[in-house]
Amino acid sequence: MKPKFGIIGCGSISRFHFSGLKKAGAEIVHIADINEQAAAPYVKEFGARFSTDCLRVLEDPEVTVVSVLTGSKHHREICLAALAAGKDVICEKTMMDNADEAEEVVIASLTSGRLFFTAFMKRFFPAVQKAKELLPSLGRLFSAQVRAYQNWGNFYELDNADEYGWILKNYGGAVVKCAGSHMIDMTLDFLGRPESLYAHVDYVPGSRLDRKASAIFEYKNGMTASFETAVHPLKKIGYEHNSWDEYIQINGVNGCIDIYTVMWDHPENNGALLVHYDNERETSTEYRFDAVNPFDLEMEYFCDCLEQRKQGNPGVIDGFNVDTVIGAISESSQKKAAVKIDWRGIL
Repeated sequence: MKPKFGIIGCGSISRFHFSGLKKAGAEIVHIADINEQAAAPYVKEFGARFSTDCLRVLEDPEVTVVSVLTGSKHHREICLAALAAGKDVICEKTMMDNADEAEEVVIASLTSGRLFFTAFMKRFFPAVQKAKELLPSLGRLFSAQVRAYQNWGNFYELDNADEYGWILKNYGGAVVKCAGSHMIDMTLDFLGRPESLYAHVDYVPGSRLDRKASAIFEYKNGMTASFETAVHPLKKIGYEHNSWDEYIQINGVNGCIDIYTVMWDHPENNGALLVHYDNERETSTEYRFDAVNPFDLEMEYFCDCLEQRKQGNPGVIDGFNVDTVIGAISESSQKKAAVKIDWRGIL
């Protein structure tokens, strides 16, 4: 059965979901946002019903899947209500505000029998897909380096963060949630769950606005991943020399892979780059893919999963994994000590 979408939230991220769903041939039948003006262009384009109350979407018998595109502070309430109403769910990252909420939604999702997807679109870059294919060839893995630097301006000489309070209000955090979460997901997708981590989070003084975070993810076999995310004012750094500086390198005894992503809201400019070093041949191969919008590929994949009634990834447990690691990063920084990650028996 072809899914019929209800969209909740028409903020800035929604344009990529609407565009991707349109290209996938999806049917959008109901749209909700407290700002009617923000929703109006999409209501007209898709001929959808409109509501200012998201509950009307959940009560709509024609809607089979709900896309939750609000700030993360609203995700728990909406996702739980959608599952209770018998709807499948697509939830933008970060899935929840914290690990407790994430655990609650995992349990509700797994007992509901519905499909649940967490929208970490960077998994859908062709470079990332190819890297997953090449990963076994690296042999035993021993280290990884992960970086997510985004140009938000100079947050290191701020007197106070009052004018940026809206970031915490909408997303429950700043650089770790908004910038680092995608690369945390990618790290876990490649390497699995770490056993423990040690982290330091740097905040704008007198605030809870995180501007930089560093962490060492520790695995049972001695494998470690060094993770860092930061806001910065540097204009020409990174793979595209446009301030976006985001990559993951994974090292194994038989070789290594490097993935360089492109600026998230302008993926049409360049393709993400993959470099694979083969130690046996002593050669490096660059995989330069055409520029694609990973949101489009993500929406096409979700639509296919929904139509085929198959649970694909990233799913609800992937969302839980990222929320749990973010919580552990905060806990470790507060304690100034390594912390063992509590996966709460969720497999």
